[in-house]
Amino acid sequence: MSKLHGILDPQPGNLAFALFRDGELILHSDCPMHGRDAAILPDFVAGELQKIDLKINDVKQWTIGSGPGSFTFLRLVAALAAGWKFADPAMDFRCIPGALALAGNSGASDNESCGVLYDGRNKEILYFGAVKRNGAWESSGETAVLNAAQAVEFFAARPQEKLVCFECEKSAVEAILPDSVNVEAVFPCPAALAENNSIPFDNNLDNLVYIRPAVFS
Repeated sequence: MSKLHGILDPQPGNLAFALFRDGELILHSDCPMHGRDAAILPDFVAGELQKIDLKINDVKQWTIGSGPGSFTFLRLVAALAAGWKFADPAMDFRCIPGALALAGNSGASDNESCGVLYDGRNKEILYFGAVKRNGAWESSGETAVLNAAQAVEFFAARPQEKLVCFECEKSAVEAILPDSVNVEAVFPCPAALAENNSIPFDNNLDNLVYIRPAVFS
């Protein structure tokens, strides 16, 4: 029997949905999200699966992108997953930082690090550190909230580190970075989440990444 593995990754203003069958990507789509619009999420996923003659309970393994991101959006997606788990106990879930999907397209090699940057609003950027080990991306455990003055010292200490961000946030991120520091806008790589073996399917849907307790949508 083939193995189906779904990915739900909350991103800035968007929910990315990907589906893998036996490790091969067979579906990848996006659902624009605005404000606290949550009602469309179940129908969106169900509709995408219907296009390939599948239902939600056909997918027994799910990886949830755990951020960083909007507190509200992350909780909405985690709550949706919890509802599916309640309805179908055979489903298994895990949370993996969605930042690793961006790091997956950074071009970094094994044992190289990558900084994933987000628009933190309030004239700040959020930094999430990632490192590639044995071909898979993991969190380095380092996060930071930086204004323009703090960013100068922070990035001077890591001159060779690759920095990536979402295309929709590049201008906001660059406004905070020193002129000498470059950031590349990349598309998230869902395989970087699907292939990650550092976190088991433990059904812990509370393991979300909040670099700071602010709420932005």
